[in-house]
Amino acid sequence: MNTTTSRRNFLKAAGLTGTGLAFSLPLSGCASNSPHHSHNSWHANAWLELTPDNRILFYLHRTEMGQGTMTGLTTLIAEELEVEAHHIEVKTSGVHTDYVNPLYGIQITGGSSSTATNWIPLRTVAATAREMLRKAAAKRWNVKPEAVLIRSGKAHYQKYSFTYGELVDIAKDLSVPSVTLKTPDQFQKIGKPSIRLDTPMKTKGTARFGIDSAPKGCLKASVVRCPVIGGTVKSWDANGAFDMPGVKKIVAIPNGVAVIAISWWQAKEAAKKLTIEWDKPKFSKFSDASILEGYRNALKNNSGKTARDDGNTDSAFEAAQQVIEAEYRVPYLAHATMEPMNCSVVLNSDHCEVWAPTQGPDIAAAAAEHASGLRRSQITINTTLIGGGFGRRLNQDFVEEAVHIAKESGLPIQLIWSREDDIKNDFYRPAAVAQLKGSLNAQGQVDALYYKSASPNIMPYTFKEASAVVLPAWLPDGMVKAVGSLGPTVYGDLLLDETSVEGASDSLYEIENFAVRHVQYDPGLRVGFWRSVGHSYNGFFIESFIDELAHASTRDAYQFRLELLKNNAKMTQVLSTVADKGHWGKPSQGNTPNPRFQGIAVHHSFKSYVALLAEISIHNNSVKVHKITCAVHCGQTINPDIVKAQMSGGIIFGLTQALKGKISIKDGEVQETNFHNYELLRMNEVPEIEVHIIPSSDAPTGVGEPAVPVVAPAIANAIFAATGKRLRSLPLTLNS
Repeated sequence: MNTTTSRRNFLKAAGLTGTGLAFSLPLSGCASNSPHHSHNSWHANAWLELTPDNRILFYLHRTEMGQGTMTGLTTLIAEELEVEAHHIEVKTSGVHTDYVNPLYGIQITGGSSSTATNWIPLRTVAATAREMLRKAAAKRWNVKPEAVLIRSGKAHYQKYSFTYGELVDIAKDLSVPSVTLKTPDQFQKIGKPSIRLDTPMKTKGTARFGIDSAPKGCLKASVVRCPVIGGTVKSWDANGAFDMPGVKKIVAIPNGVAVIAISWWQAKEAAKKLTIEWDKPKFSKFSDASILEGYRNALKNNSGKTARDDGNTDSAFEAAQQVIEAEYRVPYLAHATMEPMNCSVVLNSDHCEVWAPTQGPDIAAAAAEHASGLRRSQITINTTLIGGGFGRRLNQDFVEEAVHIAKESGLPIQLIWSREDDIKNDFYRPAAVAQLKGSLNAQGQVDALYYKSASPNIMPYTFKEASAVVLPAWLPDGMVKAVGSLGPTVYGDLLLDETSVEGASDSLYEIENFAVRHVQYDPGLRVGFWRSVGHSYNGFFIESFIDELAHASTRDAYQFRLELLKNNAKMTQVLSTVADKGHWGKPSQGNTPNPRFQGIAVHHSFKSYVALLAEISIHNNSVKVHKITCAVHCGQTINPDIVKAQMSGGIIFGLTQALKGKISIKDGEVQETNFHNYELLRMNEVPEIEVHIIPSSDAPTGVGEPAVPVVAPAIANAIFAATGKRLRSLPLTLNS
């Protein structure tokens, strides 16, 4: 039985949906329904407010975390409203059902979805407001609307003009017109480079991240947690911590003990005095070797769930001229965001206000509701700028911790995690092991591909938190917890979690006999969404193994892929572009005596198509990446500079995964603590990066994540070209 289901479809089927497409066009007299209602302004809809003093406010419902969402979405408004983007004031939207992400039914920023899901809605919102302003001006001048020109933030007729602000009182009472959106040949802002709206504030140091946003009077909190994630406090002793300078209070919370002091450093130093006895979870019995053994046993003893079953792989292997088999594996990875987890809370008997750098403000509200004991209507979430998200801030453990501390202490607090806290208490990218088997016929063509992997499922951990958002507010907390606890059953016993197989089950390679199966195996280390999610490792597995098949067939790796993708125009376009621009088969020699070698990879994720060519050399048994050439087909670009920045950022993120990233476990404890032993790619290690965007007028697709999956396999394939050694585990080290 094929139990594959889309996580989006399941969320919808389970009732985890909001209002469908996340926009509601303005209705006559609808201002009172806006989540930002005021009597003097015209709230055309939940996103757009125009004031009599000629201000234009855009309520940004997706979190800006460096990816350019603020600029990109504001540009969509500016294009159709005929104003410059920098004339629009951007405010955070707050939590409201109007702002849910239509792909997931909750208000999250993730899945490289912000531009794609707002491409039509926000342009429609702005175009509707534009036409209502046109009608308002026509009414003032007593002319037909067609006679009014809307340009540069004003309505014009002959030598006369009105600002938008002068038309607000009339426009807000008009009926809603049907609108026609601009065509690509009419774009004046979309598709053009422009300065990011957040650049000035970040340059001047006025940008407010979560860590900058504590209200005046907030004390600082530091938490001592069990060294094994999931452990709880048995007993604790302050041991003189109360006598340390600045300490105001010490309280126990469900997962640790919090010290509250005037400064964070005082809290952190006092926390070192605590003696805590822990009740450790079962995961304390696991280490790297036993985890790997568990994965292999799971693959050996379980058939798993079917994600894809094209043709008949068994028959194809029996008739094959040549069969190739390999095992690939990847470790757990941390997110290591530059801004560590933090959250500020002011809590009283009837209201809880939170300031948090979160990718899921409504999930944060649910976490605050659970921890505070208040109702949802009594929770206010202030979403701040984020210093790196990468999926980590979709989980709201840090918000729940902070609210628990505020409740137990009765004090306004700001919780700040140290770097060590952050790396040792993540929701990690899953470790995974995959067994692959492929067959070639006498002509060297791929007849069959069988792919079977084992990994933890992410969705149970997300289900636990997200279910609290969509369940009715009147449900008792115990029932909400009970529903949330069903995640492992739903996504273990019943359904396949597609995040575990994405990038494999939906591979675009045209192979007649193609099967993908997944075995759920979870030792107990919590896992979460990590930039490109399952694609991050399935891309490595598939693209490395395709290279093995190409080598076994004695065919060129680029031509081999072209043949397998010949009916997919976008995939072949990025592949051909990267081969041309990267000079496939003709590596440059540079100014070093070590010869250079090339590797290539291609992948489809988040509806975008990416190919990448890596050029490397080997010196003293270490890998040096000299140049990355990348081509992407991502539909219509809003701002090509942001697309190139996101692709480059994804490449650098992928380089860390390929060459350095690894979380090690001993007796259930994460061994890495800071950047000295959980290394990230340094600036002096970043190779030359060249990004080529395929011109397109198709609807935009994702760019924040699709570059990550192709980096590791391209480098691994280049290493094979250089050494003849096939590296099948990450990080890539020649002495492994």
